[in-house]
Amino acid sequence: MMWRTLGTLGIAFVLCAGCSGSDEPPPDGPPPPAQFSTIDAFTQSTVDLKGAGAVRYNGSLTAPAGDNVTLNVAVTKAGEASGELSVNGLPATVLVVDHTLYLKGGLDFWLKLSGVPDTTAPTVADRWVKAPGVLLGVDIERIFDTEQLPAMFGKPIGNADEPNVLKRTTVAGVEVMEVPTDTGMLFLSVNAPHGLVRFDLNRSGKTDPTKVRDLAFSVTDATSEMAAIYRDLADRTAELDGAYDPFTGVKQGTHRFENCGVKSCAIVVELTNTGKVPVRVAIKATWNAGGDEIGSCESRVGPLQPNQAGSATCTLASQEWVQFYRRAQSVAGQHPYGAEWTAMALITPPSPAALRALASSAETPVANPQGDQHVYLIRDKAGKSDKQLWKYGVATGKDWRKTADAQLKYCQSSIKTECVAEEIAATGDPAGAQALAGQLVGAYKGRTGACPPAQWVGCPR
Repeated sequence: MMWRTLGTLGIAFVLCAGCSGSDEPPPDGPPPPAQFSTIDAFTQSTVDLKGAGAVRYNGSLTAPAGDNVTLNVAVTKAGEASGELSVNGLPATVLVVDHTLYLKGGLDFWLKLSGVPDTTAPTVADRWVKAPGVLLGVDIERIFDTEQLPAMFGKPIGNADEPNVLKRTTVAGVEVMEVPTDTGMLFLSVNAPHGLVRFDLNRSGKTDPTKVRDLAFSVTDATSEMAAIYRDLADRTAELDGAYDPFTGVKQGTHRFENCGVKSCAIVVELTNTGKVPVRVAIKATWNAGGDEIGSCESRVGPLQPNQAGSATCTLASQEWVQFYRRAQSVAGQHPYGAEWTAMALITPPSPAALRALASSAETPVANPQGDQHVYLIRDKAGKSDKQLWKYGVATGKDWRKTADAQLKYCQSSIKTECVAEEIAATGDPAGAQALAGQLVGAYKGRTGACPPAQWVGCPR
């Protein structure tokens, strides 16, 4: 409770720092957009991208094996991701949490995905599956890591420093200038703060599964959506209990039928964990009798330690079995029955608790002076009114000032005067820090009718 009070007082002070001293809005609103250097705008757009709490990417690429992959995903600064994808037109849901990729797709998706045996596909269809990045051919977390992605943009070429000679077009309703680079084309907004709207790259990365090509993605800052994004991540993570790990070895041994009577029948399968970590194992069996399917059953066992043997019992108790058994008892002759089964390792599911905590923090942030997430502002050195404010930002760690100070050159070239950076608050997690910054942006917008002139992060357009 004490921390909440301190956090509220700190933000209240900052929000009033640019006020006019009365209850009326200040007369000096944000300055008009300044002339810009395209090189500066290019550089600042990458800084803004790195500073976003979450970014949404929508587009396509070609994987190393030649597969066409489309992605519509929201990716957080920490690397979590959720959304939808397709591989050669076949759709799936995607989740990245704790640096691990999970996919959920239909039967056709798994049948056509290289590296998945046809016998495995029916079992994993429409279930969450832990998948190595090499299986998909795309490492989503690494490719869309905002610390690494700008390095893939290359360097502007030609007359890129002369904005008046750059071609202009419209992308998703936004007027943009085309900035050619030695790896492709960037599309920056014509209007301040000239944020990145789209990138088209010829290539990306040097090793599988980041060595993709023909990347064409629209880019949208999703920092203001972080509470909803973390709730979605938590909800999907909660679905992972029971997700399959088909790439951890489970050796199947002998099997036998047990306790087959009028109400039910069980199949017992001997198993050995041939992997290097403890695993739970799921068995799924489809039963048939007289040429007809009579039901299915599922069972779990474990965890089994590496090289440990065990057994799983799967019991069928369907009405079809009851009818088959009674008929077999009343009609002379042979009445064969059988089962087809698969045994597969289950993941140890991650906990959604931390993600839910981040969702709460994004909704009700609390300042913490000891935190390593720093909220800062950049302004004209001459004053602290709204007219002198340039942008708000968030940076991590004790070297946060390097992130802020690196932008002073662009600030000075934009407003033609000396700029300074100041810390406003700190907190313990990125969602809370971005939310605190978002409150400041919202208050500024309420007073002036617009975001600070260089505000890309947390300023929906």
